[in-house]
Amino acid sequence: MRSALKKLCLATAAVMMMALPITTGTAYAADTAFNVKTQWLAEWAVRTMPMELVRREIWLEGDKGDYGWFTYVNPPAEVYVGAPCETYTGPIIEGTYIWTSQIWPGHPWDGWYRIDSYLSHKTGGAAYTIRCNFRIPGDGDYTWGSALDPHF
Repeated sequence: MRSALKKLCLATAAVMMMALPITTGTAYAADTAFNVKTQWLAEWAVRTMPMELVRREIWLEGDKGDYGWFTYVNPPAEVYVGAPCETYTGPIIEGTYIWTSQIWPGHPWDGWYRIDSYLSHKTGGAAYTIRCNFRIPGDGDYTWGSALDPHF
């Protein structure tokens, strides 16, 4: 009798588990998006070096909470203490945007780089901007740009 009761309990538990939804953690609508470029950068940046940019089109959902937007340099760089890198955390108006990141060698001074990143609504109107001044520890390949995180 105990064996039959035990089997009935196990079968009932198995059926109940199959009826429950399967979850593996918090689900998000999208992962962090990156608008970046990898290129060789000289440790000592001067204004006569050309500006570079990376641009893409991105659609952003407006009423799904806040976004976190920040500049990105990898390997990590030294950020200018007098003007820390700007970030944005908050709502973004829904729509299609042109997302542009630019790197300016020798700005604001020789030896430094500046990243400007823009989100410009494709139909005009809304625009967002962040900036970061930094210098790198040596010549080499660096990935620079910005990242947009919809998980805020």
